Amino acid sequence: MNLSAEQQNRLSRILSVELECARSLAAILQREHSALKSRDPDRVLEISSEKQQAVEQMQLSGRQREQLLASLRVAPGSEGIEALFQANPDTACTDLWRQLGEIAGQLREQNEINGGILALSQRHNQQALDILCGRTESRNTYGAKGQHHQTQSGHTLTKA
Repeated sequence: MNLSAEQQNRLSRILSVELECARSLAAILQREHSALKSRDPDRVLEISSEKQQAVEQMQLSGRQREQLLASLRVAPGSEGIEALFQANPDTACTDLWRQLGEIAGQLREQNEINGGILALSQRHNQQALDILCGRTESRNTYGAKGQHHQTQSGHTLTKA
């Protein structure tokens, strides 16, 4: 399918907004990373609200892109848009899509790093609570369906 100039402009505008949202989210994830490393829970909470708004804006842009592609009878997802760009290789949209793919990979990676820092922090907090509650042994295991089980044994440190 060949895109008209108007269709290219519409898709270009949507992809530009989506790319700007992704760049904004990348900056937010970097700030979140700094706040997590400095163990500033108030800042992390503040940033998580910003992050939620950025994700919602990005999702809205993604839905607009998918609606436009559906109106053009292009298959949903990256496979459909890739096929569209193969049929229309000289559009500015192709470069925007490539940039969006690159930053999406960076977002995924940074989000995994931040999630790892958060999980480590939670694990340390749980260990501190276990010590305070006199739990001498705590085993984290997983069941056959992947559900988390935590078994503990121990004693209390104080009695009333």
